[in-house]
Amino acid sequence: MEKRPDHSGADHSLARLQYWPASHDVHGPDHWPDSYEFETVDDAVAFAMTQSPAGRDVAWLRTPEGEILKAGQIRRLWEMRHPH
Repeated sequence: MEKRPDHSGADHSLARLQYWPASHDVHGPDHWPDSYEFETVDDAVAFAMTQSPAGRDVAWLRTPEGEILKAGQIRRLWEMRHPH
């Protein structure tokens, strides 16, 4: 599974995982961290559920098709693929 910080002009066919800024506020004064790019949604979901860069929480995941998945939806995908 490869994670790469998102850069302008990046390939939009990748899944992008976005973490909250420190304020946890969409309109807050904090700088938003760069999103992470993954080859597949499965890779992005696995990273979201097993990693926490800088102790931040996941804000959302944008699929290669442009769909936005919020934290609860990401958690459900993980649970569907990794039953207890």
